[in-house]
Amino acid sequence: MWDCHCHLAQLEDLPGRLESARRQGIHGWLSCASDRDSWARQQEIARMPGVLLAQGLHPWYADQGCDGLESLLPEAVAIGECGLDFHRARDPEAREGQKQVLRTQLQLARHSGKPVVLHCVRAHQALLQEMEAFPEVRCMIHGFLGSTADAQAWLRRGDYLSLGPHALSRSDLMRHLPLDRVLIETDAPSRGASLLDLRPVLEAWQQIQPLQPELFQTNLFRFLGRERDQAWGRQFKP
Repeated sequence: MWDCHCHLAQLEDLPGRLESARRQGIHGWLSCASDRDSWARQQEIARMPGVLLAQGLHPWYADQGCDGLESLLPEAVAIGECGLDFHRARDPEAREGQKQVLRTQLQLARHSGKPVVLHCVRAHQALLQEMEAFPEVRCMIHGFLGSTADAQAWLRRGDYLSLGPHALSRSDLMRHLPLDRVLIETDAPSRGASLLDLRPVLEAWQQIQPLQPELFQTNLFRFLGRERDQAWGRQFKP
């Protein structure tokens, strides 16, 4: 299994936690940056087996700015976590600040050819509007909890939706989302989640739509644009 969105840089005793996860059949992680302080730690953990990096700036930390991010991208497979959070940013000035930082990262995605991992809270329409200027940029909407109408809007763009422990009750989504566009995640340690919480998410999917755990690795590699790179993919076999 692959955890398609987590924050390994925020975890203590990381080697031990990864080994515990491996014993549960979890052998790969896409670790996403959050603030500038996480960037260096992310580079350190990239050397651990099974770890892939996304480097970016979360909308909660938009005031930190993206200077220096471009130099980190050669080691990253994606840009993120970035996006919009209109629950945190409630006044027009703060929302515009988030948009400016997002646009900078989308421009980097366009120039580098890397996909982006998007955070979206109470901002689906605004974020979709921002993405209109970047039709070639592939996206994963992480921690998706939107409506089926929101889901269809992202799917029409060709994007991927990632569901985590917080979506265990969303059988409406699991029943109707196309299996070639879905991912699973823990978002650990956010909301107190553990890397081991990936298995209940997989089991919830399997109760609704029969699938193999390898599906999510296939989808992740397709999102990353590496589905045909056999030599690269062999690095991440369990």
